[in-house]
Amino acid sequence: MLITPGDVADLAAGATLLGSGGGGDTQNAAATLRRVLDHHGPVRLLSPADLDPGAWVVPVAAIGATTVMIERLPGETEFTAAVRALERHLGIAVTALHGLESAGVNALLPVAAAAWLGLPLVDADGMGRAFPRIDQTVFTLAGLPTAPLALAEPSGAELLITGVDGAGAERLARAALPALGGWAASALCVMRATDSHRHALPGTISRALRLGRALRRGQRDPAERDRLLADMAVRRLFTGTVLEVRQRGRDTAALSGTVTIEHARSPRRTLRLEMADEYLLALDDGAVTAHVPEIIVMLHARTWYPISTERVAPGRHVDVLSLPAPPALRTTAAARLVGPSAFGLDLPMAGVTAS
Repeated sequence: MLITPGDVADLAAGATLLGSGGGGDTQNAAATLRRVLDHHGPVRLLSPADLDPGAWVVPVAAIGATTVMIERLPGETEFTAAVRALERHLGIAVTALHGLESAGVNALLPVAAAAWLGLPLVDADGMGRAFPRIDQTVFTLAGLPTAPLALAEPSGAELLITGVDGAGAERLARAALPALGGWAASALCVMRATDSHRHALPGTISRALRLGRALRRGQRDPAERDRLLADMAVRRLFTGTVLEVRQRGRDTAALSGTVTIEHARSPRRTLRLEMADEYLLALDDGAVTAHVPEIIVMLHARTWYPISTERVAPGRHVDVLSLPAPPALRTTAAARLVGPSAFGLDLPMAGVTAS
């Protein structure tokens, strides 16, 4: 399969859904990707099984404040530098790129990076949605190392982080970001294609494309929305009007806000959403109806455009939806890394499997 300029709008729409209210505004990243594909040509999308088992694969992502990217747009220099830094450090040649999270801007930028580097992109990733920390991946669950991790920023500065586990890589990378201008391109979690085949979440770019096509059809034709939700295995949790948004400051390790929504037909019924970078928990009159790692999404009820945690506001008429999390994120081990307790929520994770 090839990713062409004609796929960008669908990919951006699906990536925004999978961002669960976070992941950054995809508008600028989509414009960048269109220009890159127009100039460099389409990017090949491969299954890990299409690669030689011993081939080297590296995930890439932008980490840091996505709002800063509006002023300092991602470009070829920093993504190329991050990948080359890992190649030099490890003495390897990378055969294909990988996404870290196929959500928000990080579903789009790996496609651009693949075009810049002339490499194929693996149709898989480590999260299947957006998470705030670089170690919240199935690669961590599988025991694959996050480091060495290379960071690069547009002015040419590079930083290599080695000798730490995933949590240490996350901590050091976040500490370095202010000195790097607020965000950086990263290359991390280097693995063989056989490890990608065994452990990565498969088909995540394809899923984003399918979701994006369905979302855009629903935006054009509201009469199709119920059918599209059924086709996508999406639950509609609530429809109503945002009454209140309480912000408590932003911290990727803690809850940062609460949204209260009044039901469209039953004013005494309310939905409460707890959020940090993403929407994390939905309670319908106090009963849990969805929680992380499920993908909780808020859409404008009339236009069906997603509403991020940064832009939700009182008075908006909204639909709140839930997309299923990949099975690999619903295990006992995953519950500790990406379940409610990882975000300071004191409740057990529903639907947990043993492995």
